[in-house]
Amino acid sequence: MFVSHNPATIASIGAPLSWGLEAGQPKRMVYVSGQVGADSNGRVAEGFLAQAKLTWENVGAVLRSAGMTSANVARTGIFITPSVVMTPETKAAFNKLRTDFLGENRPASTMICVHALMDPAWLIEIDAVAIEL
Repeated sequence: MFVSHNPATIASIGAPLSWGLEAGQPKRMVYVSGQVGADSNGRVAEGFLAQAKLTWENVGAVLRSAGMTSANVARTGIFITPSVVMTPETKAAFNKLRTDFLGENRPASTMICVHALMDPAWLIEIDAVAIEL
């Protein structure tokens, strides 16, 4: 579906993503607004990893609504707050959640630590771009 571009002349990736992703000519594109670790009743999951898991699930719900899956994701933007301490163990657990959601797909991705999200209880927000080829 996609062609990854990971030149050997730049730093190794260290995460389940691609430095660049070629999509060919799309039929449809879906832009997924930022999703957070809250359920349909607004209840926020406890802790970073629980919120991250629910956030990926919420991204998946939007994709399913559009008739797409995680295999269609070409790009993600991941925003975390300074209260998230990204230890090697936390990074590994987060990368597992991302891989569990994305499967073999390795979209282009940016992870940014932001000052805060709209609700102080939110620790992570993820947006995405999905492409149907």
